[in-house]
Amino acid sequence: MEAGDQAAASDERGAAMSVWWRGDAARRFDGALLAALVVLVAALVGLSGSSIGAVTARTVSRVEVAGGRYAVEVRRDVAYGPLPEERLDLCRPVGAAGARPGVLLIHGGGWRSGGRGQFAAECALLASRGFVAATIDYRLAPRNRWPAQLVDAQLAVRYLRAQRAALGLDAGRLCAWGESAGGHLAAFLGVLAGGWPGDEAALYAGESPAVSCVVDVHGPVDLTRWLATDEQRHYTYGLFGDRQPVDGMAALRAASPLFYVSAASAPTLIAQGTADTLVPASQSEELRRALGAAGVAVEYVPFAGGHSLAALSLTERKDLTARCVAYLMARERP
Repeated sequence: MEAGDQAAASDERGAAMSVWWRGDAARRFDGALLAALVVLVAALVGLSGSSIGAVTARTVSRVEVAGGRYAVEVRRDVAYGPLPEERLDLCRPVGAAGARPGVLLIHGGGWRSGGRGQFAAECALLASRGFVAATIDYRLAPRNRWPAQLVDAQLAVRYLRAQRAALGLDAGRLCAWGESAGGHLAAFLGVLAGGWPGDEAALYAGESPAVSCVVDVHGPVDLTRWLATDEQRHYTYGLFGDRQPVDGMAALRAASPLFYVSAASAPTLIAQGTADTLVPASQSEELRRALGAAGVAVEYVPFAGGHSLAALSLTERKDLTARCVAYLMARERP
C-alpha cells in the first residue's frame, strides 16, 4: 500500500476512535439511556444572532428526552473563541431553578478527525437530567500542532465559566467527559490546575480552566508508551505535524496527562475496553494507579470490548452511557 493510502486508511480508523455518534447517529438516538428518544417538539425557535447574554447561537431548538426531568434547549454553533474551529453546541435544561452543574463533552478521532455532533445525544441527555452541557469542536492535528487541542479545551472551560450568569451554570461544578482522544484532553483538564501557555491563554484569563470531575473513556494518557504500532505512531506524531517531535520523549511526556497527576487532581471515572488494542488497558490502569496513589477518588469501569464502541451491543452501549451519567449525577447532584 502506498504511503498516502496508508495515511488515508489510518484516518478512517481514527474516525472509529470516537464512535459514540460517528456513523451511528440514528441508532444512538434510538437506543439512548432509558429509551431517551430525543424528539423535536418545536422547530427552530431562533436564527442567526439569537443569544443569551453574550452567548450567541446560529440556531436554537427545543427537544424533549424521554425519561428526562426537563425539556432541553439546544443552541448550536456557539463561538467560544475567535477561531473558526472554536465552536460548541450548548444544551440547557428548560425551567431548571438555580445554578446548575455543567459538563464539557470532548469528541475523539485521534485528534485528527471528528466533531462535536458525536456527543449530541449525551449533551441532550445530560441537560434533560439538569446539567448545562456543551459539546465542543477543537483544532485538529496535524494542521494544528500540540498544544492547540488542549488550549482550546481549556478555553471552552473558561468561556463557560465566564458566561455562568447567562447560562445558569454553577462554575464550581463543571466536569469534563471525553472519549478516546477526547478522553486524553478530559484527563488533562482534570490534572491541570492552571492554564497551559498558548495562543488563546489570555482569553477569559480570570477564569479557572480546571474541572471538578472527569469521565475518561479509554483515552491514551502516556504518549511515551503509545508508539508500539503504526497506528499509535500515526496519531501520536500527528499531534506534532506528522513527524517525531524535536524534543523527542520529553515532548511526548509533556503531552501526557499521566505525568501531571497530583493530590489536587479531579475525581475521575475511567472506562476501558478489556480487548482494546489501540489504547490498551495498561494506559487506563496506569492512570488509575497514579490517581489512587495521589489520594484522588477514582473509579475504574472495565467493559468487554475493544476500542470501537460501535462493536458493542445496543444494551452494552446503553449500560456504559448509564454508568457515565450516573457517575456525573452522583458527583454533582443536579
